[in-house]
Amino acid sequence: SLHSQAKRQVQGVQSGPKAPSIQAFSSDLLRVYYDRLFPYPEFCEWFGYRSKPYDMFPEDSKHEAFLFRRELSFTLPGDIYIRYLCFKGPEQLKEKMMSQQPEKIDIGAVFTIPPKNHNTVNKEQGFRPVQRELVFDIDMDEYDDIRTCCTGANVCRKCWGFMAAAIRCLDAALREDFGFKHILFIFSGRRGVHCWVCDEEARKLPNDQRTAVAEYLTLISGAAQSEKRVVLAQKGCDEIHPSASRAARLCSEVFEGSGGLLEQQDFFNAKLSKCQLSKACQQLPQQVVTQLETHLASNPGQSSRAIWAFIKSAVKGVAAGKENNRPNAREQKCWAAEELLIELSYPRLDIGVSKQMNHLLKAPFCVHPKTGRVCVPIDPSRVADFFPMEVPTVGSLAAELDNYFP
Repeated sequence: SLHSQAKRQVQGVQSGPKAPSIQAFSSDLLRVYYDRLFPYPEFCEWFGYRSKPYDMFPEDSKHEAFLFRRELSFTLPGDIYIRYLCFKGPEQLKEKMMSQQPEKIDIGAVFTIPPKNHNTVNKEQGFRPVQRELVFDIDMDEYDDIRTCCTGANVCRKCWGFMAAAIRCLDAALREDFGFKHILFIFSGRRGVHCWVCDEEARKLPNDQRTAVAEYLTLISGAAQSEKRVVLAQKGCDEIHPSASRAARLCSEVFEGSGGLLEQQDFFNAKLSKCQLSKACQQLPQQVVTQLETHLASNPGQSSRAIWAFIKSAVKGVAAGKENNRPNAREQKCWAAEELLIELSYPRLDIGVSKQMNHLLKAPFCVHPKTGRVCVPIDPSRVADFFPMEVPTVGSLAAELDNYFP
């Protein structure tokens, strides 16, 4: 049986006193997950928004069948990619997933007609996307130029703080600035986070408005090698935008707090290859750079926290000097500390994912084939307690099934 095959794989007991090893992923384990654990009814209820089954509508009302007009795509073993799939309900979805065993499932838009019929009509008028969640993708490798602990696909507790800051900032901006209420954060299964904004108003946004939202939320621009990637001050304005001020406050909590990014990443440790001191000096006012160089020469070996405190104090002093001596009441203040804070901790969005209504994105509760981990939801209010390496794999879930149903 499927379960007995998986049972043999999860046992894998090593000789000696070590605990049994559990295989994270295999085709047999994935089959058990799809057969016994994948939440088909809830999955269809969510991405179909409680629409009635397609068969319940009369022939002249097929356009109302929301669920059946939703596109899914499967990636099969061997990188075989199948698009324009659609399903009438959870039973049909399970039957297809059990027969094809996709290693990856992506969700696309709701179209004017069932996607499987896309070749039967004029694509310009008869087949077009009409709804799709506003989505965002944040990948850990976007932080490779500043994270000092890992690179590429690797993730540890020290660098997960980047994702914690990203979730907090994005959740606050979407709720407070746009009024969205139905927001779902999903672990991507390996090293990132996906955000689904499910409000009806968000689902109906045209591409130009999706682009505008994504660009509004983008505070870091340019290549990693750019001297200055964050500019918060706006010409003729005394204060920075309220959204940028809120972002700086939220980032500061994750950055400066006990066990936060400043401590975990040790950004200003000159012994580290990715020390951010030289990059910081490119962005700070020359007066601050001069003071910092003098301070470090007199106080070698200072911690990153002490250096950051000095930078903030020096920038504040420069800002106070400008306040007292500026000849023009509209002269800008100095926001260099906030700009550096944003560059080191604000979410780095892949806005290409957010711009197009018909862009496909990995489905919640599918499994990452490289890690075997399930793409589970993340509670934004408890993001500090979330750690990717503790997310269940299909192997660990099969082991739990074995414990409960030996």
